Amino acid sequence: MLYRFVVVLYPEIKYPENSLQFLIMIRYYTAAMLLAVLISGSCRNQSITSEGEKIITVSTLPQKTIISEISGDKFSVNVLIPEEGNHETYEPTSRQMAETGKSIAYFKLGHLDFEINWLGKLAQNYPGMKIYDTSEDLDLIRGAVVQHGDHVHPGGVDPHIWLSVPAVKIQAGNMLKGLIELDPENAAYFTANYDRFMVELDSLDMQIRQIIEASGVREFMIYHPSLGYFARDYNLEQIAIEQEGKEPSPRYMSKLITIAREKQIRAIFVSSQFNKQSALSLASQLNARVEEFNPVDADWMKNMLDIAGKIAASNRQMP
Repeated sequence: MLYRFVVVLYPEIKYPENSLQFLIMIRYYTAAMLLAVLISGSCRNQSITSEGEKIITVSTLPQKTIISEISGDKFSVNVLIPEEGNHETYEPTSRQMAETGKSIAYFKLGHLDFEINWLGKLAQNYPGMKIYDTSEDLDLIRGAVVQHGDHVHPGGVDPHIWLSVPAVKIQAGNMLKGLIELDPENAAYFTANYDRFMVELDSLDMQIRQIIEASGVREFMIYHPSLGYFARDYNLEQIAIEQEGKEPSPRYMSKLITIAREKQIRAIFVSSQFNKQSALSLASQLNARVEEFNPVDADWMKNMLDIAGKIAASNRQMP
């Protein structure tokens, strides 16, 4: 069969005495066919990537959860910060930068240090990538200086805008506008998803308010002040152990102990990305427990309910 096929392609090979030439031509033909298949497959993959898949990038896993509720299956969502990464100080790898550059748009939180430090470079290297600020029109928490660890948030802005349902509703509206601009043909699809998501957010917001109100808790203690928007929007006071982004002084620790005893605080909250030593030290002196939570948990809605439940129980003495 192969002999007949090759003879059709190469009619000069007709006789057995040309067996050496026949073998050489078979090898040549086989190599040429393999190369053609590889080139064809490569071109097909590039076509699928460049034409068939629209990619957008976000900073955190909760953002992916939120924007996916609106975008549905119309976009592939890339996340820059892995779950184990510290969203305050994270620095992307060169490979991540290159992968992010394939996106047609970046939906940023707006005030995380790594965004401020790295998005300018991304925009410079990939000028075709649009950048949308999801914090637009949000009532941001500002102060003279908001310092976290060894870095200061420009403008004194608390960046943790995804940890409050009312704040996320505004962010979702900004995401909707961006998605429609990127893909106007699917505007009705995005809008329908957005409307459904708003109903779910209203229900979640009501559940959280009921949990907090029923508990009678009005303040909670936390190592790193990442729940500022949650506290503001649910009428709570956030008492931070960090003092201007630094470990608390002995004098301040003494003050915290007094406050915790007066307010009957039985739990101290700490993000899973931060050192728990100060929280553990304070908890041991108060006979309190340390409640760990992950601010960048991918299951955002469940995480919000879990945080509300833990705060509601933070003045209870556990067995």
